Amino acid sequence: MMKILRIFSLTSVVVYTVLLLFSCGRVSENGSGGRDNLKETRSIPTSIINKLKGESVPVLYQIKAASVQEENLVSYGFSSTKSGKIIYTGSCFGSTRNAVKGNNHILFIVMVEGKYENCSIQIIDSDGNTSEPLNVPPFKLDFSAPELSMVGDFRIQGRQIKIDIKTSELGKLSYKGNCSGNLQQIKKGISEVLISFPGDGKFSDCEMKLRDTSGNISQPLQIGTVVINTTPPILEEIKPVPENISTDRPSYSFKTTKSGTLNFSGKCRGNVDKAVKGINHISLITAGQGDYRDCEMTITDYFNNKSQPLKISSFVVVGDNS
Repeated sequence: MMKILRIFSLTSVVVYTVLLLFSCGRVSENGSGGRDNLKETRSIPTSIINKLKGESVPVLYQIKAASVQEENLVSYGFSSTKSGKIIYTGSCFGSTRNAVKGNNHILFIVMVEGKYENCSIQIIDSDGNTSEPLNVPPFKLDFSAPELSMVGDFRIQGRQIKIDIKTSELGKLSYKGNCSGNLQQIKKGISEVLISFPGDGKFSDCEMKLRDTSGNISQPLQIGTVVINTTPPILEEIKPVPENISTDRPSYSFKTTKSGTLNFSGKCRGNVDKAVKGINHISLITAGQGDYRDCEMTITDYFNNKSQPLKISSFVVVGDNS
C-alpha cells in the first residue's frame, strides 16, 4: 500500500511540474511572456525538485525517549533513513556531530535543572538535503535531593512503632537496620508510617531514605533508640490474707516481675495503684463483713503489656476491730 502511495505522489509531482514548465512557454495577454510563469517555476519547493532529481531528504523518528543518566547527562535515541550531520536546536546540545543510517543514541550535555520543552534535531545529508525537525518530547531535570524528616515522637505499639514523617516530594522509601516499614511509595507532605522490629530488645540502627522520581536520594533519617518489650508481667501471691480476719483492710503481699499499674476486680480494691518489680506489701480495702472469694488483680507495665489475673486467696471478714 505504501509503495502505491509513493508512486501516486511522485506521479502527481511530475504532472504538476510539467504543467508549470508548459505554462512557461505561453505568452500572457499583457505581453509579459513567461517571466511571471518563470517566477512560479522558481517557487517550486526544494523537496519537490529533489524528488524529481531522484534525491530524498532524511527521515527521522524517535526510538528512545529522553532519560537522565549519570553526571547530569540525558540520553536520547532516534533513527535516520540517511547518514549526515546533526543539527541541534532549542535548549539541548549533544557532543555527537554525525548520525549514521539506522539507529543512533546521543547524549545531551551541559544540562541544568529545569524543564526542556523546545529541543529538536535535524540531519543534513551529504547532498545538502535537510530533514524535517524531530521534536524531542518535553522532559524535566531534577538534581535536588528530597527532604525527609520526622514530625513529633514515635509511638510504641507492641513490636511496632508509629511515626509521622514529612517529605518534600513524592518518592519511594527504603529502610535500613533491624526494621521494616509498611510504606514503600509515599506522597508529598505528612504521612504515618508503621515500622516493625524483629523482637524484644533495644534497637538504634533503624533509618529511612527517600528516593524521588528523578533518582535523587535524601539524607538518612535516623529513627533513634527504640526499646521493644512485649513480655507481660507475672504476678505471684506471697502472703495471702488469713481465711478469717476481723479488719476490713487486711494486709496482702505479692510479687511481680515488672513494675506497672495495678487493676483490681471483684469486691476488693487496693490502697495503691502502682507496684514495683519484686515484692510489694499493700492493704486490701473491703466493704466490711462478708465473704471475699472473687477478688483478682492484674498489672499493666509501661509498655502496655498486661499480666494474667492473679486470684487473691479467698477470706472472710468476721468483724471490724478498728
